Amino acid sequence: MSLEHEYDDNKADIAIIGLSIRLPGIDTVSQFWKAILTGEEVVADTSLQDTAEVASAEGKQNFIRTNTNIRNIENFDAAFFNFNIREASLMDPQHRLLLEMAWEALEAAGCDPGTYDGLIGMYAGVYANYYQMFNLMPLLNGNRAASELQMQIANEKDHAAMMAAYKLGLTGPVLNVQSACSSSLVAVHLACESLLTYSSDIMVCGGATLGIPQANGYYYQDNGLMSADGHLRAFDKHATGTLYSDGAGCVVLKRYSDALEDGDTIYAVIKGSAVNNDGALKAGYTAPAVTGQIQVVERAQMNADVSAGDISYIEAHGTGTPLGDAIELEALHEVFARHTEKNAFCALGSVKSNVGHTGPAAGIVGLIKTVMALRERILPPVIHADTPHDRLMTGRSPFYLNPFPLEWSSPNQRRLAGVSSFGLGGTNAHVILQEAPVLPKEASLRRSKLFVLSAKNAEALKRKQQSLQQFLSSASEEQLADAAYTLQTGRKLFEHRAIMLYGSGGETEWIEQETGKNLAGMPLFHFPDLSGFETPELGDWMAEETVFYNNFVLGNNLAEEWFGKEVAALQAQAAYALTVQLSLFKLWESWGIHPSGCQGTGSGLFAAAYACGLMTHADALYLGSSYTAALATSGEEQGTIVRSYRQRVSSLRTGPMRVPIAALPGKSQMTHAEWSSSDFWTSYLTDALEEGPSLQTSCRNENDRLVLDMNLAESSESHGPTEWKGLYLLLGKVWMEGYPVNWKAYYQGERRQRIELPAYPFVRTRCWVERDDSALDSTGPLQPMVDPINLRPEQLDGYIAPRTEVERELVAAWELYLGVAPIGINDNYYELGGNSLLAASLHAYLCEQLCVTLRLEVFLEQQTIARLAESIESWRLNSKSAKGGH
Repeated sequence: MSLEHEYDDNKADIAIIGLSIRLPGIDTVSQFWKAILTGEEVVADTSLQDTAEVASAEGKQNFIRTNTNIRNIENFDAAFFNFNIREASLMDPQHRLLLEMAWEALEAAGCDPGTYDGLIGMYAGVYANYYQMFNLMPLLNGNRAASELQMQIANEKDHAAMMAAYKLGLTGPVLNVQSACSSSLVAVHLACESLLTYSSDIMVCGGATLGIPQANGYYYQDNGLMSADGHLRAFDKHATGTLYSDGAGCVVLKRYSDALEDGDTIYAVIKGSAVNNDGALKAGYTAPAVTGQIQVVERAQMNADVSAGDISYIEAHGTGTPLGDAIELEALHEVFARHTEKNAFCALGSVKSNVGHTGPAAGIVGLIKTVMALRERILPPVIHADTPHDRLMTGRSPFYLNPFPLEWSSPNQRRLAGVSSFGLGGTNAHVILQEAPVLPKEASLRRSKLFVLSAKNAEALKRKQQSLQQFLSSASEEQLADAAYTLQTGRKLFEHRAIMLYGSGGETEWIEQETGKNLAGMPLFHFPDLSGFETPELGDWMAEETVFYNNFVLGNNLAEEWFGKEVAALQAQAAYALTVQLSLFKLWESWGIHPSGCQGTGSGLFAAAYACGLMTHADALYLGSSYTAALATSGEEQGTIVRSYRQRVSSLRTGPMRVPIAALPGKSQMTHAEWSSSDFWTSYLTDALEEGPSLQTSCRNENDRLVLDMNLAESSESHGPTEWKGLYLLLGKVWMEGYPVNWKAYYQGERRQRIELPAYPFVRTRCWVERDDSALDSTGPLQPMVDPINLRPEQLDGYIAPRTEVERELVAAWELYLGVAPIGINDNYYELGGNSLLAASLHAYLCEQLCVTLRLEVFLEQQTIARLAESIESWRLNSKSAKGGH
């Protein structure tokens, strides 16, 4: 039985299709895996620490330096997630980090929630919010309910996952999962249940932990939980304690059968999982319990339908505390002893020795490590376990600690692993993973690949181009095609766009532009005259586009049936050229680009008549080829062609026009009856024989519509491998203009796969409220201690400065609360990043500052400085009149 077939019968399998991670000094999954493989102790790298802070602490007794901080947590790309600076500054940095991780995991999965046809949910947990305690609470002394509510939403654990779902547009089940250290792995278990009950189709799950205020180490206390020397030594005889660290991560889950059908990259497969609680059968609330851990591991194995003897790696909870490690080893030995007598067959490890204990994110970090080990088929090395725990040295243990990376051999043809995470308070989770099947790679029919990128601003777009170029430089042919597919089908679209053609014949330069915002409707299709058309040579290049090829064969067969191969050579040649034109039209339509109107020149008018629905394919091909041939001949031969043309016109049956045909040069717009008249089509040829074919300009923007030429020859430099190059670039330009392309139809006949690509390059700015003890004496309203972002010149289009004192006071308040400057009197409050919740706080502030009594509804309705100032002046005037003018 092949590895692939082992998955066919189990409908309970869950695929892991996307990963994201953030740790001290680590921003990507590849960086994380490299650190694991090389045995790096991330939390011991103190090179990035602030020397002044370290110097002030190092002289103190029992201070131990560590590198447990994720750096630059004060920075955040607020604009990307549609926050204003003030909102972002009042937000728990853990919520912001979780939001970034969810975005990156979905991108890694090639999933855009805005276009995905299904329910996407999110389960996640975060650590205690010390940012609110130390930085924000001292500022909240104005007794303003709106400010308190805003702070609650931005900081309570309840809103971590829900805010991410709101910002990402997730419409499936969303829960905040809080079970202390096991939160994120419990979230994975619950997400699997959601998928298996069809409550969702994709689930994002994970966790985030940030210690605030950030410190460069800690003070060791005898008999405490913390390590005596700054090293976490999981399952080592001389372990003295744990090490707490920042960390965050997310995984994206999908039913295995759906992931296989959708062409997702499957990193690993969840075969089963379990969650339980220790209950009261332990020494105390914070103490772990052997029985609870035994039961959760056994139940997960039972749910996965695997035996302990088949599992060859355990990613343990492994905190490095003497009591915790001893209890976990006892539980694991008991489970495995019940099912197998084999010794030293299962590797044991804990990622915490490398990166520290990341609290609620610990389970997801361990899961990601194990997923990568299965994907790469390598058993990762264990560090700081020079003298293994006594329980592992009995000679009868099924477990061993490997100090070096080992090839993960698999005699039974499937690699299985278990991942544990145990929460303070007793909630335990265990997940059984199996390696993903190796699926065959499929080469692309196209020799040139069209890459499309979009970003929120020009700086991010440039960064995306650079990171993609680096990826492409080492990509295989299959990866090139899959990368293009992923960018086209699995990315959210933004205003700033770029395209590039890459493949045979080398690469082109990036072409950039901002999305066309003023184009009305779909493009206009122009069918040029085919007189003097250089017919492309037949070759393999035609088969690169299946729709084109099938329509070309159809037209070619009709031409041979009508004209033969030798009897009417000119007509056959003209039919060949027209067939190319008609086939191009069908190709564009298959890509989702339909005409809003058609225009034709010379013989191209017949193709236009077909494209708009007036003529059948056969009539357009016969009449158009006869028209072209008649213009190229004379005498008796011409007369024969003209007679056959007129005979066909006399029996012409037209249909309703789906879109209009543009008026011919120098003539007024024609009705359907006029276009359907046989007299028109007869005179059309007669006039051309007497005066020559009508001429009309080619591809251009007309009346805010893009005009596309249906002409392969003009879009190609040469025949052969680059035949389609010009057409693909034109398709890219259509996409840049903002027209929706049916990329799935573009890949009809190919089985492409979504793959992981470089993540979106967030353009972060400082969004932070510094701790200020002097604020304890403040009685003013809550205000962020941040500098406003200065708008770029192109964003100041139409800017009008305040003219009156009221307008100036309003502008100052808006700039303070919205975090942008300068604000003009006609700028819209909501377009600047405002919302109804912030409006309540700003409204209260303005009423106090300006000494006015203005209803909140008025503030919400008057959405510009100018209109709001008028309302305030009006209120003041009415108030003065009511008081008798005094």
